[in-house]
Amino acid sequence: DFVLGLSVLLRGSVTEKLRWAFNLYDINKDGYITKEEMLAIMTSIYDMMGRYTLPSVRDDSPFEHVEKFFQKMDRNRDGVVTIDEFIETCQKDENIMASMQLFENVI
Repeated sequence: DFVLGLSVLLRGSVTEKLRWAFNLYDINKDGYITKEEMLAIMTSIYDMMGRYTLPSVRDDSPFEHVEKFFQKMDRNRDGVVTIDEFIETCQKDENIMASMQLFENVI
């Protein structure tokens, strides 16, 4: 899994990279990202960052991140983000598209 993920990040198309990212958040692999799944991932990420980062991370930061994600990604406001919503929204965001190019010249 690690090697396949690395291969996608280094050599995959933008769509392949976005599908990989979507699957990272879709914990139960049902084709939807729910707020609960996203909150679990965000909480883990913020926990890894630690309490001593500058600026310091507030306890409600993961929740706020999830809310912003859903405001942006949940285009039909049904409470879940589909792969199509995720890919379409990401492809329209210049910052996300720039970040997809970060690993292209690594190897």
